[in-house]
Amino acid sequence: MEDQKNQNQPIPFKKASAWKKVLGKKWAFPAIYIGTAAIILAFVMWYQGSIISTVSNLTDVKEDVAVTTPETPAEQPQGEEAVPVAGTTQPLVWPVGKQVQYELGMSFYDEQASKDDQQKALVKYNNSFFPHTGIDLKSTDGKSFDVVAALAGKVVKVENDPLVGKVIEVEHADKMVTAYQSLENVVVKPGDEVTQGQVIGSAGRNEYEKDSGVHLHFEVRVENKAVNPEQYLIQGEPEVKNQ
Repeated sequence: MEDQKNQNQPIPFKKASAWKKVLGKKWAFPAIYIGTAAIILAFVMWYQGSIISTVSNLTDVKEDVAVTTPETPAEQPQGEEAVPVAGTTQPLVWPVGKQVQYELGMSFYDEQASKDDQQKALVKYNNSFFPHTGIDLKSTDGKSFDVVAALAGKVVKVENDPLVGKVIEVEHADKMVTAYQSLENVVVKPGDEVTQGQVIGSAGRNEYEKDSGVHLHFEVRVENKAVNPEQYLIQGEPEVKNQ
């Protein structure tokens, strides 16, 4: 009977006692801390490696790609072809003053375009490449020229950016904004109402595209996303235009 009672009694949980002995050692907690830190560090290094690999694939393009203007970057914006906004009944005029012969420089970066056209629409700056978020216009004689409002609206921003030069942004209906960068002079201020074709400044140079010389970088944004300006500009004009 005594033997039967002993058999029914629970066996002591020796594993917990063993853990207590291990944790009681002076080296136990430092070892656990170092092990945990090593696991976290390995994860961080793996994650950074994945990001670097992704960026390398994006910027692995030919060194002789044509270079031109900036922005956003942010916001990068490309991918889908924008549909002209419903309430915009009047097309945009080319933002170049009268009696100026001009031509199209770097085009808008379009993710649906051919690889060759995409490479021509990448901006090289500080050994990195960025999608071109607008179009560049320059006079055929390489000189400065009047820049005009492509559409009537309200001036919402005027600033001097150290990278892209003097900047003007004009707000229009239907959540559209036109942006004018690389300006030498500005003749409007925030709050001004401008009419289509009104002179708002003059083309100049900027640090971001200093190899492009004197030019206007022109953007169209709809709901804060850059879209191809040529979809909204008056069509059917020759490559070299004389307004």
